[in-house]
Amino acid sequence: MRKLLLPLLLLFLPAYTLLAQEQPLQVTKIAPKVYVHTSYKQLGKVTFPSHGLVVSTKEGAVLVDTGWGNEPTEQLLAWVKTNLKQPVKVCVPTHWHDDKMGGIDAVQAQGIPVVTSELTAILAAANKAGTPDVTFATDTAFTLGGQRFEVYYPGGGHTADNVVVYLPQQKILFGGCLVKDGQSNNLGNTADADLRHWPNAIRNLQQRYPKAKVVVPSHGPWGNQSLLSHTLELLQEQKK
Repeated sequence: MRKLLLPLLLLFLPAYTLLAQEQPLQVTKIAPKVYVHTSYKQLGKVTFPSHGLVVSTKEGAVLVDTGWGNEPTEQLLAWVKTNLKQPVKVCVPTHWHDDKMGGIDAVQAQGIPVVTSELTAILAAANKAGTPDVTFATDTAFTLGGQRFEVYYPGGGHTADNVVVYLPQQKILFGGCLVKDGQSNNLGNTADADLRHWPNAIRNLQQRYPKAKVVVPSHGPWGNQSLLSHTLELLQEQKK
């Protein structure tokens, strides 16, 4: 547990921790009004972190991904209410796996609309992972309280439906599970991966967002554009 938490605490402060029954929910500020929320799940004997974003705007907050399950998501919503003192206006899961939308029931219970791509909605339904309230065909963009959000589908990779979210004002790219952190030595869970098209999806990100200064993956320390190159290297190793 400590080995996973310490690098995150040292990299980006201040951080806020809410204690759950077993694992903590952590919220870390990475830019003015932009926070990474991190929840944890034990798989076998290893505890894994999963990141999403909380973005505060003049008109309310936006969640990129739920917590990893309903309990951490409820804690996350409570954190927003207590610390940001504003409502959550929308939640945008970046694909159908439970580390990204496993807290959909907790979000919808508070009347917060969940917005996904049509493909994510189809895959979520097929896997009994929940039903989003609103869908978009491929890419979408919206502005809330002066903050612009770009939701982009670069192609299949970690899953067939994975999208990323870019904050152009802050130059922050949330790559989710499509992007591996710099410490990863493998691609992780590839059960639903599109290994053939994953490299091209990463190249699409490099071409579309060359000005991104911070790149946030799902399962490890965030960094810069080098995370995209590192992911490509891992994909090349996978081919061998």
